[in-house]
Amino acid sequence: MEIIFYRMMAEGPLFWGAVLLFGAAGVLYLLSLRRRKPGLASNLFFLGAFFLVSLYIARAWLETGQPPFKTMFQSLVFLVWNISLIYFILEKGENLFFLGGPTSLFNAGVLIFSTVFSDLVRVNLPPALQSAWFVPHVILYFAGYSFLFLGFLMSLLYLPFPQRRFLGERHWSGQRWRDYDLFSYRAILYGFTFLSLGLSAGAMWAKGAWGAFWSWDPKENWALITWMVYLVYLHMRYVRGWKGRRAAWLSILGFAVVVMTYIGVNYLPSAASALHAYQ
Repeated sequence: MEIIFYRMMAEGPLFWGAVLLFGAAGVLYLLSLRRRKPGLASNLFFLGAFFLVSLYIARAWLETGQPPFKTMFQSLVFLVWNISLIYFILEKGENLFFLGGPTSLFNAGVLIFSTVFSDLVRVNLPPALQSAWFVPHVILYFAGYSFLFLGFLMSLLYLPFPQRRFLGERHWSGQRWRDYDLFSYRAILYGFTFLSLGLSAGAMWAKGAWGAFWSWDPKENWALITWMVYLVYLHMRYVRGWKGRRAAWLSILGFAVVVMTYIGVNYLPSAASALHAYQ
């Protein structure tokens, strides 16, 4: 495997500009909570950070000729891009500006955390892994992770404020008032759908690479565990009527498993021989 190391993003103006803009947007979003609507400045800072991250992804893709999410550093930047896009669409469609503060600060934190890893700009995967399924598999998974993150945030808000409701001008349920618990469920439903599609694309990728849909690799196993935790969440909600605190705690557990699947697996002893561990 050929790996070319160079620090294009981790010490450049695009990276730190996005960190600063996300941080500023987070503070402004939090300050706007008293007015119950986002200020223009918070939106502009957030969109400015999103633009810089988009510019990095586009530039890296053009310069290397390959999708820039094959390494841990690149995938973290791509995660921030996905969360930003989905959050902003929901902010405007669902009046969810009160999530702008924690979302922006989380994005800034993820970018800073990404500097722990080397910026491996070009990575040539082994022939078995060079598949057309790679891009859709990653995109579907990160869209799912983004929705699950927003559901996780709403669950965190529900625990201290179970009676708090928010007003949305347009929303999925058709009701004028919606609560944190309902939004968390809706976000998880979308996230689970994307996870299922991503898992299916990964199975097709594995079939082409190794001749089997499943190889019981540590990353695959934890991906299956993640999917099953959210399947249990939806089952308990539909069949047992779980709502409120029990559903919130299960949502938080689910996102903890997401973090384990995405990052924690790389530090397990079995990761040394794993087929899917990020570099």
